[in-house]
Amino acid sequence: MIGEGFAAFAGADEAAKALSDFAASFDYPCTDSSPEAIARESVESSWIKALARKCGGSMETYGRWARESVPRMVKSARYVINQEQFDILVRRTGLDLLRTWRNGFPDRRSKLPFGSAFRAVDQLFKAINESEACRSSMIRDFLHVPLDGSTLRPLRLCIDELVDRDFSIEIPASVPAGFVATEEQYLLLQEAMLALAERAGVSPIVYAYYCSSINSS
Repeated sequence: MIGEGFAAFAGADEAAKALSDFAASFDYPCTDSSPEAIARESVESSWIKALARKCGGSMETYGRWARESVPRMVKSARYVINQEQFDILVRRTGLDLLRTWRNGFPDRRSKLPFGSAFRAVDQLFKAINESEACRSSMIRDFLHVPLDGSTLRPLRLCIDELVDRDFSIEIPASVPAGFVATEEQYLLLQEAMLALAERAGVSPIVYAYYCSSINSS
């Protein structure tokens, strides 16, 4: 189980092998969820509810944003043809969520962490890709890994091996909800996920499914 006691990978090669072995028998989940259902399931998720309580936000405001945004995300994804375009779409959507949250709750205590907003967006695009009614076959290889404890903890001992820059990243054994605090951190960690996926010969999002499978075993 990937929890606080999970023995993190000792090195990037070990992580890549585990991911490659998992991918050999992996099939993407398939649902018939509509955009409305995807938005509703996001609103009902326990981590979103916990985030709203912690950040002083309202589920009503997040729910309204999700209901309005998911159909636009589905439509926009169908026009994406490369990684750069998808990255721009993710950034635009994440910043829109941050702006909506800030405008709905101007009190300083209600600030939504950058990483939490983008985790929500990445989870939504992941769900969109699982839906036969919503998916765009082009975006599967472009999806970002939702960054949370389950995806970050296993790489805490080898994360610097995966980042091709002079930047030291220290991932704690217990990853707090607001760990990813800036856009720079988010992009560096997504770069690491891409590097791991390239070593394993898979799409980056497969790593998120790997972590989910270990977490539920």
